[in-house]
Amino acid sequence: MNILFICKASIETGFGHLIRSRSLALQIRNASLNNNIVFKVIGESVADRLLSDSKLDYSIYKNELDCSLHKHYDICYLDMISITEELFTRVSNLTKLKVSISPIFNKMSSVDAFFNRTKYNKYSDEQLPLRTYGSLDYTIIQEDCKKINTYIYEENLKLKNFPIAICMGGGDAANKTLEILKALKNCEVPATFWVMLGEGYKHSYDKLIDVIKSNSNHEIILAKTNKSMWQILRNCTMAILPGGITTYEAAYAGLPTINLLEQETSFFLIQELEENNVCRYQGLFNYENIQKLNKTIKYLYENRKELLLMHLNTKDLIKDQSGLNIFKTCVNLISTENSTANMT
Repeated sequence: MNILFICKASIETGFGHLIRSRSLALQIRNASLNNNIVFKVIGESVADRLLSDSKLDYSIYKNELDCSLHKHYDICYLDMISITEELFTRVSNLTKLKVSISPIFNKMSSVDAFFNRTKYNKYSDEQLPLRTYGSLDYTIIQEDCKKINTYIYEENLKLKNFPIAICMGGGDAANKTLEILKALKNCEVPATFWVMLGEGYKHSYDKLIDVIKSNSNHEIILAKTNKSMWQILRNCTMAILPGGITTYEAAYAGLPTINLLEQETSFFLIQELEENNVCRYQGLFNYENIQKLNKTIKYLYENRKELLLMHLNTKDLIKDQSGLNIFKTCVNLISTENSTANMT
């Protein structure tokens, strides 16, 4: 089976689409060597660092016009917010099954299938394809994210200095990391803040260091991470996140999270996780809510049983290899269409 992945990745839009697509591609490849997978990225060359050791057949293009498609594909997985009409037409002409695995996509009504990691989405029924699948059973988790043993998590909760992660995405174009670090200078909790900086972080490290120097109350560790990110996160008590793909990875691993969103309309992305009490919604990313992080952290520090409950609530919430449910469903869809075509 010929399988095509097309995703976008840049500092401005982030690297979540790339990480999700890469994770699904690797799950498909590892499940069967009979599949020919072609991986195409539209974006910046920094994406090469996230793919270089994947052993995938990948290409990186600066823009959609340069994206070359030379053969027919059984499935094309599209992971991006928007695609040009020209590239989408080329994909349509060469692909049996066009599939969106992005929760937001400007061609959502025109794809053959949509797989969403949650039962909630932002579209009306008329805007969705007939084959729409929304469930935590379709959550794609990267291979480096492992479940945290409850004994280890309980030991972390006993620490006087709480290890807390801050991860604002691979690019963090708005430099939210800096604003959060400034606010946490007022945090009354004895803590070690692990500041996770992705491959696309291009802001001044000097400004981060200046904030660290001015904060004598906490330990602050800057960590530029990629594959090693979950080696650090699994030793934390909680993480402060922007509500993206890492929030779902945390729900899989068993790490409670505090989430600040860019837009209120994006709440559907984490709503199901909050309803299952595995994450907290702190509100929009603004000065007032960032300052309130100190109060939230203090409350959870003093009520550690709530963090433990959040950890325990993640058990069996997201199953291992859930991403393969997407591929298996796609294969069944193609088989069904082929059978119908043969009958007629």
